[in-house]
Amino acid sequence: MAVSSISYQLRVFFTWWGEELTSLMPESLLSLFRNGRPLQLFYADKTLRLVNQGVTGEEVHSNFLSGIDFNDPDQKRVLSGASEIRLCLEKKKYLIKKVTLPIETEENLWEVLSFEMDRQTPFTADQVYYDYVISGRDKQARTLEVTLILAPIDKLTYALDVLHENKIVINAISPCEEHNGVFNRVNLLPPERREKPQKGFRFINYFLLLIFFLLLLANLALPVWQKSIYAKTLELEVADYKKQSAEAVELRTKVDQAKLENTFLEERKKGSLQVLQILNELTLVVPDDTWVSNFEVRNDVVHLHGQSVASASLISLIDASPLFKNVSFRSPVTQNRQNNTERFHISADMELPGESAE
Repeated sequence: MAVSSISYQLRVFFTWWGEELTSLMPESLLSLFRNGRPLQLFYADKTLRLVNQGVTGEEVHSNFLSGIDFNDPDQKRVLSGASEIRLCLEKKKYLIKKVTLPIETEENLWEVLSFEMDRQTPFTADQVYYDYVISGRDKQARTLEVTLILAPIDKLTYALDVLHENKIVINAISPCEEHNGVFNRVNLLPPERREKPQKGFRFINYFLLLIFFLLLLANLALPVWQKSIYAKTLELEVADYKKQSAEAVELRTKVDQAKLENTFLEERKKGSLQVLQILNELTLVVPDDTWVSNFEVRNDVVHLHGQSVASASLISLIDASPLFKNVSFRSPVTQNRQNNTERFHISADMELPGESAE
């Protein structure tokens, strides 16, 4: 349903746009795209009159011949050379009716009006020729204001029979009287009976028009094509620069990796020297009557597990070393009655060179 609505709206827009452009073009220019000029026949009572020009009611009344003579060579030339022929009706041959419908009916308005004809007018759909103009839309109330224009078929029979007998094909039927310009596109003739305007030499004009649009398209496309080539050249240069940049980034990554490996080795070396220095210091500080069973360094904290004859004296001995600080027992001292020694767990923070300076 959404796709149908969009296509309908586009069709309405382009139809309106084309008609507006056509209305702005002078008749002399429009005649280049048609074989001859459009023609109007004024139908009043039971007479057909040839209108020279004009579409409004005032122009019709002041600009027509006394009547059509289908045997007159000049009139036959005018009728046969017209690009399209519109049958223009006097007021008493058509009716105007204002109708309000739901806005959802806009897409199928022709069929809806056909169903509503006998309810809105004294006629059925098969008794009239009709067309409509959308006068307004109320989006809040979701309604359409439609002007329905209809002409009973029996009032047109005479004119249609005469035209048919003389092999005159009409393209449209519309009121002659204009109402604020709303009837300039009205055509009461049913769609299936509408004859397309004579083509004549319009094919040549269409061909020339096609060449014009092709030249216009080429004129618009050539700069775009040139810019696309320039853009591709720039893309190749950018790709080359990206390649060089990637190589530089790769080289920098390798250098950083080498620095990291070198730093790691230095740290490992520095850590090994630090542990050896701590072991050497503890060998000098700890008395001979003390045995260390477990030595561990975690996060710059030294942990000692072992046995000693006098474990309390170890605190002061280790704390006196310049490599340690915050020496303390991490767990209560327990007695080993078998060898008359004390089990201990001592921890000490390592005194780093930078900290001592501070």
